[in-house]
Amino acid sequence: MKPINPGSRRQKIILYYTLAVVLPGIILGYMALRGIRNDQALREKESRRKLELDSQSFFTAIDSSFVQLMNELTGDSTFSLSTKDDPSLLAFFVKDNKGSKRLISHRMLYLPDELRTNQPAQLDPANNLKDGVRLEFIESRFSEAIRFYQNIILKSTNPTEKIQALIASARLYNKMNQPDRAKELYEYIRKEYSGSLLNGQIPLGLIAGLEILKINQTIGETDELRKHSRQCLDLLLHPSSEYNKNQFDLFYESFKVIIPKTDSVIDSLFTELDTQRARTDYLIRILGEPNMINSNGKIQTKVGKNGMSIIPFNSTNLVAIYLSRTKNNGNQTNMVFDFPVYLKSISEKLIRKLDPNASINVKIEDNEGRLIFSKVINEETNYLSFTFPENLPQWKLLLSENKPGFIATLLIAGSGIYLVIFILIALLMVLGFVFTLYTLNEELRLNKMKSEFISNVSHELKSPLTSIRMMTEMLHHKRVPTEERKSIYYSVMMQESERLSHLIDNILDFSRMEDNRKKYNFIDLDIDDLLAKFVESIGERLQETKFNISYNCPDQIPLITADKNALLQVFYNLVENAIKFSGTSRKIDISLFLEENELLICVKDYGIGISTKDQEKIFDRFYRGDEPQRMGIKGSGIGLTIVKNIMEAHKGSLTLESKIGEGSTFCVHLPINK
Repeated sequence: MKPINPGSRRQKIILYYTLAVVLPGIILGYMALRGIRNDQALREKESRRKLELDSQSFFTAIDSSFVQLMNELTGDSTFSLSTKDDPSLLAFFVKDNKGSKRLISHRMLYLPDELRTNQPAQLDPANNLKDGVRLEFIESRFSEAIRFYQNIILKSTNPTEKIQALIASARLYNKMNQPDRAKELYEYIRKEYSGSLLNGQIPLGLIAGLEILKINQTIGETDELRKHSRQCLDLLLHPSSEYNKNQFDLFYESFKVIIPKTDSVIDSLFTELDTQRARTDYLIRILGEPNMINSNGKIQTKVGKNGMSIIPFNSTNLVAIYLSRTKNNGNQTNMVFDFPVYLKSISEKLIRKLDPNASINVKIEDNEGRLIFSKVINEETNYLSFTFPENLPQWKLLLSENKPGFIATLLIAGSGIYLVIFILIALLMVLGFVFTLYTLNEELRLNKMKSEFISNVSHELKSPLTSIRMMTEMLHHKRVPTEERKSIYYSVMMQESERLSHLIDNILDFSRMEDNRKKYNFIDLDIDDLLAKFVESIGERLQETKFNISYNCPDQIPLITADKNALLQVFYNLVENAIKFSGTSRKIDISLFLEENELLICVKDYGIGISTKDQEKIFDRFYRGDEPQRMGIKGSGIGLTIVKNIMEAHKGSLTLESKIGEGSTFCVHLPINK
């Protein structure tokens, strides 16, 4: 019979796969792909139309929110407290038909005098304090001046007079080198009168704070200076009273001179103050003439027929919206709000109303591409961009539709059929390709393992044959001088012959097991007697190698049904393995244990051990571990496979325990006759 060429078999497999799977798959796949593209184009067109409608609805909803907000402000006689506390509302004021403005609410650091609700009163110095001034500044009688001011503090009913007396007392304590008492009074003033203005202009909280900082600096209270610096800057950032720009600048510059910028919190407060000061200046300009500083140069835009106008502002200092409505009587309601803050506050509500099923992803970016708002269910890369209308800052609304999942796509009527066909074709081709690769790889793997097996067996056969041939030649040519030396040569030749015979038996038995031709002769055996004779035989053979093989067993061992030659082959293979992998150790223990339903024959060595990775594969045919190959230990890779097959034929099992550097223990489990 002509042998089969493996190469031609592989070529036939590839050819059949190409004709039966690849070519029909390519044709059907191309048709399915055309259908998918057409279906996708229709969906994208519908999705674009839907997103355009959604964007229009979103912008309309923003305009409607403006109208609703203005109605809340102008519909009631009193100002809505919830709206007043809105963080996006920067300023709310009314202007009568004569042009007079009244500021109702604001978020500015300072105000122009015409918008302040508490105008500065022209107060003369309190007459009752003149004696104290004389005692302090002219006569320098500080103790009497202190008593005089304390008397005013206790008895006076005039708030201005009392405040001036408190400030004068703190000042005097400072002059008298009593900073702790002065600081105590200033802290009292800051706590009780933080929102009051001295002479209607100077904020008492900032006056007291500045004086405390000076005391901290003078007496070297570093930690106190840092603590009070933060409090003063926070009070400047969140004013508790209304004052003008001059007062703000005075205290800001004073704080900047005294406060050390060695603290990240202090540095951030100064940075925020600079930002808020620029915003405040810009807001004051908006409140003055909004049309003159409109950043985009557009005229105010009317919203509907309700008489309300909108002016957008988009500068580096502030992105804001100016709303204004004039009533029939000529009175005007005006408000300015921070557009990013306002948009974030209403976007969730608007999108939930616009898209209750969460079918779209929404992003809002400013004109520099910074993300302002994001509500993304599933991140998409293909967003449609819509520019905000003219009555809003020129930002962008980015929308994308959430793509339905695979199952949802299949359930859509008239959709997904081409996708299903394409996926089935692709799956068929992939499975065919995987099967082909597996078949080829398996054949290549077996060929490689067989080649390695032949190479290993050749070395195993060559070694004893070389020894026998060399000693035979020496004996034939009478080069061995003594009978004792001849006896040693004969003994070695016999051992090598036995080793060669055993190797050949292994190969023949392995071949029979592979083809299921191995026959076993099961008889009743005394395993103890068999093992004892085996140990004696192997011990004689290993005398010159100095291996110490010990054998232990219990007193009474029951008979078992087994194949005698097969068990001897098991013992020989296990002991041979123990010898090969003993390393520098020369000790091997063979033990026979009796358990309830089985006999255990364990062969233990104290050698190099077996790695965890190799333990999982060591019973596979032709497998040899990395470490033995690295150390040059010869072997065929079929010994343990034969042992495993013999145990399976005997309804038994084989177990292994091993640690690197500590040795290995192979245990044969044989069932006991019942």
